[in-house]
Parts: sequence; structure tokens; C-alpha cells
Amino acid sequence: MQTKRTGFIILIAVILFGFILPSCQAQQDQNITALSPKEASKLVETHTGDSDFVILDIRTPGEYQSGHLKNATMIDYYSKSFVDDIGRLDKQKSYLVYCRSGNRSARSMDLFNKLQFQKIYHLSSGINGWISEGLPLVK
Repeated sequence: MQTKRTGFIILIAVILFGFILPSCQAQQDQNITALSPKEASKLVETHTGDSDFVILDIRTPGEYQSGHLKNATMIDYYSKSFVDDIGRLDKQKSYLVYCRSGNRSARSMDLFNKLQFQKIYHLSSGINGWISEGLPLVK
């Protein structure tokens, strides 16, 4: 009898977590929007001169110097201080985050969530996608 009761309680817990956990994740993901290069370009255009909008390049210094989005701030994903550097950013601002192909920036989205950033835009195809659309870079 006790075994059936314990099994029933575990089943109820699993069912509840199945409903609660996804809704918590959805809540966090509402702060992150994946964008195509053209959508990101329009966003950048719309926010020109907006001090509450930051373009964040998380590539290496060499990659950044080879060409980056205009007015982009660089924080090296591979730097030992990456987590601390991201943590020092103003979480109330909006950020467009990109890397080379979208992989590093995609992996960094959990960090932005954990640090409770209010609004993150992710250039899902990275600067490679930006370049393939013929969008401008600064060198």
C-alpha cells in the first residue's frame, strides 16, 4: 500500500513539474528574441542614437578588428572575465548580441537569462549571416 502511495505522489510531482517548469522557461525566454540579419539591421536603424540600446559583439579581438557592426562594443566570449564583464552591464538596457556564426551568442543566452537582463536580441546567424545579406561592417 505504501509503495503505491509513494508512486502516486511521485507521479503527481512529475506531472506538476511538467507544467510548471516549461512555463518558467517561457517566462525567461520572453526576454530573448532571435533575429535574422535583416530584422537586426532594422532594429539597429530604429535605435540609432538610443543610449539604452547596445550592440554587443562577443567575438575575439581579432575577429572584431576584421569587421564589426557600427558602434558595437566587444566583450570576448573566450576571455576569463567574460561572465564578470557581462555581469557589469546595465541589465535595464536592450542588447543586440552577435558572434561569428550564432553559436557563441546562442550559448551566452542562458547567462543573460540568469543575470536577469530585461531585453536581449540575438542575431541568430551571427556576423556571417549579416555579411551574406550584404549589410555594412566597420573595420
